[in-house]
Amino acid sequence: MELRPLRSLVAIADQGSFAAAADRLGLTQSAISLQIKALEEQHGQTLFDRSHRPPILTEAGRQLVVEARHILVLYDRLFARGDAVVAGELTLGAVPTALGSILPPALAALRARHPQLAIRVTSGLSEELASQLRGGGLDGALVSDPQHLPEGLDAHEVQRDPLVVIAPPETEGATDLEILQRNPFIQFSRRAWAGEQIDRALRERGLTLTPAMEIDSLDAIIAMVRHRLGVSVVPLPFGRRPEDLGLRALAFGRPALYRSLVVLQPSESPKTLLLRTLRDALTAVVSGRAGLT
Repeated sequence: MELRPLRSLVAIADQGSFAAAADRLGLTQSAISLQIKALEEQHGQTLFDRSHRPPILTEAGRQLVVEARHILVLYDRLFARGDAVVAGELTLGAVPTALGSILPPALAALRARHPQLAIRVTSGLSEELASQLRGGGLDGALVSDPQHLPEGLDAHEVQRDPLVVIAPPETEGATDLEILQRNPFIQFSRRAWAGEQIDRALRERGLTLTPAMEIDSLDAIIAMVRHRLGVSVVPLPFGRRPEDLGLRALAFGRPALYRSLVVLQPSESPKTLLLRTLRDALTAVVSGRAGLT
């Protein structure tokens, strides 16, 4: 049996229609239809109820989708070799801090080494991207490590960013606690998983702060602090040093805390090889090997 019809079947199940699957795979809708018809002839069963518009999976079709996912995962694992041709398309979500740090050099390295691999990127907060991933709208997501891993998803850590207290250079205070308690506090949005982690750490330390504002953009928070509107706790993205910010920066927590960036992906995915290639490129950036092939 060829794998292409199985990939098409899974794509229809994930995307909800023949047309959307064809768009995702870069095929015509008629090619998708022919592949599904060939599958039905091979199995001697009707896989789609075509009385509905768009057609919906029959019970036999749903069962074959489950089996097809297993087959594709095993195949991709079997042939996930360093010298294999990596081709196809990934739809990736990424949090803004990753978009401005480790992702661009990783994508550049991937484009140079694997020209047949296309990666489409969309941005959002971690929870939003995880929701899109569970709904089949994304193949993977580069997000903050969740406190509770959503069912059916795996997380692969690629980078750790230290959490730092940032304040104007002249701010007085010998410790992170003194700086936080003596100044208006600019909260990294608690809608973001990194902001939720920071808020939880603050509560665990029993800190009483003076809230000033709550923002979901790291660059906006840094700008607010530079204009002496308050202090904040933020993840320091890969490639940035505290002195690069032009601000006073102290480690947050005892011991110092960090935010993990992870690639979130389905536990069983037909894009296993492509996602592993992406993770390898990201970890190569972190280790300083981004340009190597």
